[in-house]
Amino acid sequence: MSGFWSDIKSTFKGPEMDETTKAVMDIENKKHTITQASLGEQNMNRTRINELFREVGEAVYAMHNEGNVDISKVADKFEAVKEQNRQLEDKQTKLQEILDRYDEELLILRPPPPEGQVFCPGCGSPYILGQTQFCGGCGYRVPDTPPPAGTTCPGCNFMLAPGAAFCPGCGYKVS
Repeated sequence: MSGFWSDIKSTFKGPEMDETTKAVMDIENKKHTITQASLGEQNMNRTRINELFREVGEAVYAMHNEGNVDISKVADKFEAVKEQNRQLEDKQTKLQEILDRYDEELLILRPPPPEGQVFCPGCGSPYILGQTQFCGGCGYRVPDTPPPAGTTCPGCNFMLAPGAAFCPGCGYKVS
């Protein structure tokens, strides 16, 4: 997927991207790359956990068929599952910490909008609540009250469609 951002950069037909846009794209690319790598590692832990559960099941079934189920004989497998779960939780925590740091960098590059600023549901142009009745970008009659909670992007306040997974204004993952 990192090729996607390279394709975007190479096919960009407008004026040169400013340094802020380049920095934002770089951070988003790093977030994507680290997330994919971490998810791959987490999947290896999950696969190992499933293997261990299969091994426990087979061992207990064999003991049951012999008429002597002794759980202590598979205690090492239980400990291995605990260790894999601990590693998995550590990887998830580390990933979240890294993503949080990148999000802090993005907030510096893209500060939150001014108080009262929302975005036109018709075209996404910004406007200040109560200061206009129509969008300056498309002429859409804009609401004079804020949208219900949860219907705007927490990253840029862009109006979200119901069930949207990503913001169409800034690409923020909203669900």
